[in-house]
Amino acid sequence: MDRKASTLRALSRYENKREADRISGAGDEEAAAALTPKKPRRAKSSDPNAWTEHQVQCSIAVVLNRLGLLWCHVPNEGKRSVVAGSRLRAAGLKSGVPDILIFSSAPNKPEAHGVAIELKRKKGGRLSETQKDWLRRLEDAGWYAVVCHGYDETMDEIKKLGYIK
Repeated sequence: MDRKASTLRALSRYENKREADRISGAGDEEAAAALTPKKPRRAKSSDPNAWTEHQVQCSIAVVLNRLGLLWCHVPNEGKRSVVAGSRLRAAGLKSGVPDILIFSSAPNKPEAHGVAIELKRKKGGRLSETQKDWLRRLEDAGWYAVVCHGYDETMDEIKKLGYIK
């Protein structure tokens, strides 16, 4: 059997099925769902005070990368399946770890072993008990640990630490 004949037969079977579905009304729910417009994505606000914690995190990531700092983000946020959560915990994921860990020495805090920044959105962000515990333990270990609410406060902290002159 050549390829062209096989393709034409498959196309004919598809068209016959679609015609049968059209006559019987089967598949109308699927078609309606496909034609229903999706909820539009919310555009990133130009006002940093209205940004979500994720938007602040992404913007700060750009800054830290451009500065060439040795840093990372611990992806503790988000919803995961039970299996995925179990696997991550088995691999060492800890809840409450600050959002940003900077390993490059801070020019204005040379005594600090590192910098830990817990990001919160400008309005409504609160620390959990495990987050408070992590910040306290990191400070005890010689780290500079701070909570920043929103993009502007985080940028002010990065400038205060001497990463940006």
